[in-house]
Amino acid sequence: MIFNVIDFSGSFAFCISGASIAAARKMDLFGIFVMTVIAGFGGGFLRDLILGKTPPTVFNTPAYWVIALFATFLVFAVKKQNRYFDKVVIVFDALGLAFFTVAGIKVALESGLLNYQCIMMGVITACFGGVIRDVIVNRVPYLFQKEIYGAFAVIGGILYFLLKDYLPTLALDLIVILFIFISRMISVWKNWHLPRPCDVSLRNKNLKFTRKKNLL
Repeated sequence: MIFNVIDFSGSFAFCISGASIAAARKMDLFGIFVMTVIAGFGGGFLRDLILGKTPPTVFNTPAYWVIALFATFLVFAVKKQNRYFDKVVIVFDALGLAFFTVAGIKVALESGLLNYQCIMMGVITACFGGVIRDVIVNRVPYLFQKEIYGAFAVIGGILYFLLKDYLPTLALDLIVILFIFISRMISVWKNWHLPRPCDVSLRNKNLKFTRKKNLL
């Protein structure tokens, strides 16, 4: 029951995210639905293939398709009326990241994987639907940008196994979900990001310019 709530919540969050990006790119209703499915279930689809679960769970669970249809029509109806909806997408994306990290870890645990393998499955479940979504709309995926995104899934997975032997399942799930969600939202608010080579080059360039200016 707990797993279903987590899994369906993550699915809905990412479905909203995918549908919103599709609507912003002015896709038609069918295009929005396809993007909804890709964003909502792409990570879980890849996870199941890696774990050898065929057919993947999405094909055997009608509830997923109901969620995708609901998210599609919701975004289609609301997008035209709410100019602040794009900002809400960031929240849904963070929620999807949090819920799906935990869902992926749980599925991997049931399959008998080692701890680090479970963390990898959590990252794949949480991130790769969004990667496929962004590639289709010709956008650099969040996972590969300077924004801290996939790193929170990794840290959340590590936290899960650090606390696993000390907390009941529900409390453990809630703590990890809240940690990932809050961390992601703070990183967006504070504009945190991981270092890139171009950042180092720019810093060195600015430092040289400052020294040259002081010499003059």
